[in-house]
Formats: sequence, structure tokens, C-alpha cells
Amino acid sequence: MSWLLAVLLLLAPTPDSRRANERLKEGQQLMADEKFEEAAQAFRQAIALDPLLTMAHYGLGQASMALKQYPAAVTAFRGAREAFERRTADSVTRSFENENVRERRIRDLEDRIRENSDRLLNPSSAAGRQQVLRIQQWEMELSTLRRPSEQRSTTPTVPPGILVALGSAHFRSGQMPDAEREYRAALALDAKLGEPRNNLAVVLLLTGKPAEARAQLAIAEKNGFKPAEGLRKDIDTALATASKTP
Repeated sequence: MSWLLAVLLLLAPTPDSRRANERLKEGQQLMADEKFEEAAQAFRQAIALDPLLTMAHYGLGQASMALKQYPAAVTAFRGAREAFERRTADSVTRSFENENVRERRIRDLEDRIRENSDRLLNPSSAAGRQQVLRIQQWEMELSTLRRPSEQRSTTPTVPPGILVALGSAHFRSGQMPDAEREYRAALALDAKLGEPRNNLAVVLLLTGKPAEARAQLAIAEKNGFKPAEGLRKDIDTALATASKTP
């Protein structure tokens, strides 16, 4: 078998993967139409066809959050993290086996990132969040593939968007230590992200650490993020109360 044929076989979509992507797009449109139950079902169908389709797991997490099914959202976002790790690890493993596969995948990722970056959606919308996550996961995989072979790892870095979403699902489930862990993990990857910094400040406030909450909020504002309305006032009130406590 020629190397070119090997590359094409490795990268060509299978019938199941094509159907999975069709269900994924259907679910994303249903999310945009706020038909969350139907969207969740479409994402589940996509996952059944392609268990490593990261965006289907992520979409299911978004639908579960919209339906206020927070434990289910935690499970879905964990699935997104695991799917990303496994799929990217597979890509890196193939790159070890065939340099041509690596170069072709790098070009494909560069094209996808450029095309999406040129037509960014509103990042506060469901579609915008999905787009941001897609770009992040492509950038993470691209970063790994660009490293010299001896520096590549089959344990890829998870996109911060997945960690932020997982942290929020934990938060809604009342699991504050888990939420704090995921928000901090996202910030370890990109310290300038405003959303996890703001959310971390909320967690710290609710767990009795108003001084640290204020520090986190100050960093978020310095990076240009507008905090949730009333959060600064709540932190100041908590600090004032703490100062009066003997």
C-alpha cells in the first residue's frame, strides 16, 4: 500500500462518522431554535454513531444545562473531555507512524482555524460557544502536532472551553470544590480568560473566601472582562462583614 493511500484511508470519514456529523449539525440547529429536548436526542444519536465526536458530547452538555439537568451535564462535559483526549491521542499516534499524515493533518487544522476565525459568531450565544470550543480544540491538537516528535505526547491538553463548561455544570450541581478545580485548570491554560476568572470569584465568595474572590475579580477586570452585575458589591459586603467578626 502506498503512503498516499494510507493517508487517505486514515483521514477519510466513515459512513458512521458522516451520519454522526449530520446528527451533530441537526442538534446544533435545534439548540439555536431552543428545542433542547430534541437537540439532546440528536446529540445522543451522534455520540452513538461516533463516540469520539467531541462536539456532540459538548452539545449534549449544553442541552442538559438548558434543561437544568446538571448532573447529566457534568457527565456529558466529562465525555467531551475524554473524547477530545482519545481522538487527539489517536491523531498524535498516527503522526508518529507516518510523517505525511501529520503534515496533512496540520494543514487541515490550519485551514479550519483560519476559516472560523475569519467569521466569528457572538461568543455569548450557544453557536458562538461551540465555535470557540472548536477553534480551541483544533489549536490544542495543532500545538501538539507541531512539536518535535520527541516532545509530542499522547496525553493532549484539553481545550479550556470544555473545562469552563464542566466547571459550570459542577457549580450548578452544588459541587463547589469540583467547580473551583475546573475553573483553575482552565485559567492555567489561559490566564486571560474572563469567564472562568469571574466564575472562580463567585465560587470563592460562596465558599467563604471573599478576599481571594476580590483578587480574582480584579484580574478579570484588568483583562477587560465585565463581571456579573452585583458581584463586586456582594464581595465588598462579605469583606465588611468578615472585618467585623471578632
